[in-house]
Amino acid sequence: MTEEEVRRDIANGNTRYATVVTHDGKKIGFVSWQTLRYEGSYMLGGVIGDPELWDMGYGAEASVLLMDYLFHFKNAHKIQFINGLFNMRSIRFLIKNKVVIEGILRDYFFLDGEYHDAVISSILREEYYSYGEPQPEDMIPKSEKQQIREELYEYLQGYWKEVCLPNLLRQGEKVGS
Repeated sequence: MTEEEVRRDIANGNTRYATVVTHDGKKIGFVSWQTLRYEGSYMLGGVIGDPELWDMGYGAEASVLLMDYLFHFKNAHKIQFINGLFNMRSIRFLIKNKVVIEGILRDYFFLDGEYHDAVISSILREEYYSYGEPQPEDMIPKSEKQQIREELYEYLQGYWKEVCLPNLLRQGEKVGS
């Protein structure tokens, strides 16, 4: 994508972008996602600009972090990819991350004066969580969520027993008199 195409896409609101930065804060590319036909299904893409940085893992790390975000915080059901068969690094990313290859899109990309096929692939939520990889931390720890449920349960047991049920019985007596 050209810079102008990215700007137009951002202005239209069709695609969301996150900047990829090095550990020292240098901006080197972006990852993007857009909602597909149904909420919960996303297309993921990205670019690392400088070819000298292509083999340093920045694109893969940014893509995995974005997948974590979409599955864990946006409740994604499916994340889809379209990768050119000329892009060795992106195809290796799909293989390493056990993304399911759904098909080949013939002559999908035009690059270096010729057409290239693309791979269309996806990973579903249950597949992603079944691989046993470390998952992002919850914003609120599970133990804290459980603790407040138990506290509310105890409170409601007493409240219903001492306040709500007696009020319900008194209202029933008024109706019956």
